[in-house]
Amino acid sequence: MATGKSPVEAATEGLQRHFGHEALRPFQVQAIEAWSQGQDAIVTLSTGAGKSVCFQLPPLIDGRCTLVISPLVSLMQDQVRTLRQRQIPAALFGSGAHDARLSDLAGMYRVAYMCPEFAMSRISELAQLRESICLLAIDEAHCISSWGHEFRPQYKQLGQLRQVLGKPPTMAITATCTAAVREDIRRCLQLINPTEVLGPTNRPNLQLLIRRRTTLEDDLKDTFGLNASRDGIDNTSISSTSSSIVYVPTKARSEEVANWLQSHGVKAAAYHAGLSMQARQERHTAFMLDELQVIVATVAFGMGIDKPSIRRVIHYGGVRSIEHYVQQCGRAGRDGEDAECIAFVRPQDFQETRAHILQDFSRNPDEEYCKRLLALHGELVAFLSDSSQCRRVRLLQHFGDLPGSVPHGQPPRGECILVDGKPCCQWCDVCLLGACKLQQQEGDFTRECQVFLRCVDACGGMTGSTLPCALAAGQNIDRLRAKKLHLHKTFGSGDFRPLAWWKAFVPHLLQAGLLQERPSLLASGRSYAALCLTAAGKAVLQKVSSFKLCPVPHDLAGAGTADALSKVSKAQVEVRSTGLPAKIEASLSAVDCQMQELYRRLSHVRQQWMRRLNIMGEAIISNPILRSLAKIRPASVLAAQHYVPGLPSLMNKDISDLLQALVEEVNKACKEFALPQNVNTQAQKRAGEDLVSPMKKRSEVNPQKPSCRAASFPDEGDDCACCLMHRAVVDWQGRRASS
Repeated sequence: MATGKSPVEAATEGLQRHFGHEALRPFQVQAIEAWSQGQDAIVTLSTGAGKSVCFQLPPLIDGRCTLVISPLVSLMQDQVRTLRQRQIPAALFGSGAHDARLSDLAGMYRVAYMCPEFAMSRISELAQLRESICLLAIDEAHCISSWGHEFRPQYKQLGQLRQVLGKPPTMAITATCTAAVREDIRRCLQLINPTEVLGPTNRPNLQLLIRRRTTLEDDLKDTFGLNASRDGIDNTSISSTSSSIVYVPTKARSEEVANWLQSHGVKAAAYHAGLSMQARQERHTAFMLDELQVIVATVAFGMGIDKPSIRRVIHYGGVRSIEHYVQQCGRAGRDGEDAECIAFVRPQDFQETRAHILQDFSRNPDEEYCKRLLALHGELVAFLSDSSQCRRVRLLQHFGDLPGSVPHGQPPRGECILVDGKPCCQWCDVCLLGACKLQQQEGDFTRECQVFLRCVDACGGMTGSTLPCALAAGQNIDRLRAKKLHLHKTFGSGDFRPLAWWKAFVPHLLQAGLLQERPSLLASGRSYAALCLTAAGKAVLQKVSSFKLCPVPHDLAGAGTADALSKVSKAQVEVRSTGLPAKIEASLSAVDCQMQELYRRLSHVRQQWMRRLNIMGEAIISNPILRSLAKIRPASVLAAQHYVPGLPSLMNKDISDLLQALVEEVNKACKEFALPQNVNTQAQKRAGEDLVSPMKKRSEVNPQKPSCRAASFPDEGDDCACCLMHRAVVDWQGRRASS
């Protein structure tokens, strides 16, 4: 590679060589520029958007190592395997590591992963390696903040690690991060004027569906096609045999759902913290290799898996917060292909989840943190219960994003766009049923609000929501009489609404900030959430302001939350075997159908190859690459390397063998279906360029092999991963030192 290139140009060449992409995305450019200038960065990007590349490319430019801190051992193991397949020397240190020694970090590896506990226990050793580290990357950085949804105390110590490493450029990375959390991350890590890299929150390829939870039979029968014959696992489209994660709140429910699926012929397994490490590793690997179709998991699993072709994520039961929901849904469709996220919920689930939050408070009485979790859960309840507007609106609002707008024409599917002033995405249950297009009326609930706030005030801010609701509705229950509240003037002041309505009203007052829940402990040690008025609530109570909702949520228009959830039915979109809606499938040509069949065959070839070699290869040869192979239909490996986007030019023998097998399947299918090959390749040729292997072209440009800085790492041929970009690196480092 020629000298004198900028860091972004050098990173782009590394991206093409190792990852197969032609250009960096704008946010990746922003992150790499911040690093190259010695600046810290907070990178907030949705799952699957390419966050990892932001910290995996700098060491290829600098020649030293990126130190990555992450709490997810399984995910780190997957990423190390994938990086090695991409010819980038990487290792995991600490828990889950087999052959890595900390003394080898200097010079032998380009990316080093470790969990925070291991890093802090070896902080003195890491301090001696500070000159070998060019970037400190903190993955899942929201764990640092007590304002986040998954606070981990050990993450607070990472500021100390940063200090002993000599304050290298630090990149804090997360998929779910509000402005308050970003500020907390900056303060805890003592970042200096960090660059904030903010990508879009929305994942347009994910279909969001909310359904009422009833029984396993009724809820999961159609989803997993239990009445149909099963012929392997198919991740080429959303289907009953697609790879799926089912999230459940407890270990017991994980086993229950997994056993039920197994009894109905689905290859499923439970995954939770109660299993041995060996059992978890075996099930993880089986799922990655498509030997298992469904993992029924508590949160111990899904946050730590790097499988791009998961087509479905199901929440069966309670979820703690919008952040948890977004992160768990983020495991689906990371290859950019369509995927669906289904949440089966019922009102009892909300109480169950709140009980778990309060149980944690009993064990660790951090009032501010528990109060924050209760508020986040309240936002989730509002999101799940409101079927009157596009599902994506509340998600965008929570992360400080707003719906876009289009001046004319059909809005793109999956993007939350204002249509006639109403948000619509065309890819959630509300929009597919047309509810988002209905006339949305504003409702004035000032009277009800004042009634309920007086009832909360009468209870002294020391009770949960049960007593104020009963007081408003005029329910003469024992607990009211015990406190003589049945004699209070507010008793029955809201009897014009049923008790169920008042229970459904509470989350909206919490969401509006008129009430807040404060975790409290009884003398027995049992915890509960006490309702109390906020300053904004007192203003409404004193008739200083009003309380209106637009649109009127369904749970307030009907009898209560249960009715609202029952109105959420399955979106009436029939999907055929091609993975496309029926009306679109009918318009497909014979060639289109043959391309889809070829795509499916290529997926099967990759699946069998992974199982035979026990290698997770779909992170390298992804579904979009298979789709391009089916579309272009290259006649040779050289043609595939030249014309198929996304193929890295550096591949080890195993990946090269897979590509050879895929091309052979393409040739076989083209002969069978009489399909033309190398389709549209002439338009893709650059002027005057012959069909020459990219490997050969690079050897002509750089015939001299640079000296290897890590001869002990088993790379192949002259393109040793440790030596890539060597000449440009030397030149750039010289310019950086002189500046």
